[in-house]
Amino acid sequence: MDNKTKKLLSECIVLSIFLFAIRYFALVPNSLYDYVSATGEVVSATIFFMCIYCKWIWKYNPFEKYPRLMGDYIGTIDYCYNDKEEKKEMRATIKQTLLSIHIQLITDEITSNTIVGNLVEENDGFVLYYTYMTNPKSRFSKENPIQYGSCRLLANKRDCLEGIYWTSSKTIGDIKFKRIIK
Repeated sequence: MDNKTKKLLSECIVLSIFLFAIRYFALVPNSLYDYVSATGEVVSATIFFMCIYCKWIWKYNPFEKYPRLMGDYIGTIDYCYNDKEEKKEMRATIKQTLLSIHIQLITDEITSNTIVGNLVEENDGFVLYYTYMTNPKSRFSKENPIQYGSCRLLANKRDCLEGIYWTSSKTIGDIKFKRIIK
């Protein structure tokens, strides 16, 4: 279990205890049924609040240290395949919640989508690791078939991500992109 999940679980427990105390003093339970009912209400309220928090509210919490990466980006991919160096322009869209991240990257030949991704605290900074699958346009599918890849991006600079990637077809390269400010 990663640190984000552990922290969220401990916050859920504290919130549940707090809500149960409020519920207990507001309507003092008289029977076992009242305790069970109060517990159900508290658990439901905690789950509801934490779902909303993980989806939206965390973005506005000044004490939440994880970078807010969601948005649209433009950048370049420098890569080497069969000893031939190339450079491509690309666009990326990142959708993020507190516990998940999805990256869609688009070039003139392919679209790639995240299979799994995680933002990890590493060496006093944050690194975005993700694995993806490409979906080539039909006219490029013979030269550039569907493949899997992984990426490691440093997320320490404001509105900028850069790092390396590698694929199942033994392509390796550098990737840099910058957030489009609207």
